[in-house]
Amino acid sequence: MKRVVLIASISLIMIGLFAANQTLLLAKSSPTSIGSSEAAAETMTTAGQLYEAGQYSLAAQAYQQLVDQGFADSALFYNLGNAFFKQGDYGRAIVNYRRAQELAPRDADTRANLALARAQAVDEVKAAENGGILNAAGQSLKSWFSLNEVAMVALGAWMLFVLLMILTSAARVGSAWRKSLQYGLAATALVLMVSVLGLGSVLYVDHNQNEGVIVATEVDVTSGPGTQYVTEFTLHDGAEVQVVEARGSWVRLALPGADLAGWVLEPAVEPVGR
Repeated sequence: MKRVVLIASISLIMIGLFAANQTLLLAKSSPTSIGSSEAAAETMTTAGQLYEAGQYSLAAQAYQQLVDQGFADSALFYNLGNAFFKQGDYGRAIVNYRRAQELAPRDADTRANLALARAQAVDEVKAAENGGILNAAGQSLKSWFSLNEVAMVALGAWMLFVLLMILTSAARVGSAWRKSLQYGLAATALVLMVSVLGLGSVLYVDHNQNEGVIVATEVDVTSGPGTQYVTEFTLHDGAEVQVVEARGSWVRLALPGADLAGWVLEPAVEPVGR
């Protein structure tokens, strides 16, 4: 019996290690923090001073320099969004507020400023309502938790489940301790199931919805990837779209919640994901 418990325990540990590795691979790599570089922190300070002095264009250039160098945290994207907003560049403001929200979804200032920027957009594009249960669950979770947070909860639940399974197997049959462990195991199993389903729904949304924002003042959306095609409709700065595919220098996009799709030149739309 003890040999069976030992083999089962080793198997669970191996499965747990594999699950941990896969969860960390599925989650986005941790963004490079501004605080990890003295030079980046100085640039951030300088950009903040430029912003306070009303030199919004120069501040945006400084913040963008950090983004181009691979730095990514919610404060950087939030400040860059503010710099674009002050210039009336609402499309790029929305892009960066949304990037900040991906990393800090519960930040009230980011939510408020994103709403202000969206209110300036000319086109009223409604969110899709028929994405299915998995899509709805993923969108709901993403509005409050980052992907890494959801992944860590799933990983923690699995590790706790493995530990309780080992302890339950080793406990004496019929003892009060074993019964308590069994109750804890059942509760942990439920949390594990919910967290894994939640992680799956967030990953589904991330991998199946390539979102972008129109950053051109005005752009004609054509029926095909070229200027020779007929113009289907026109979009303006700040319109949020779904990026369907790319072909050369052209991008096919669709409007969420509407049966409208077409092609624009790639520089006219900036993807939210990086």
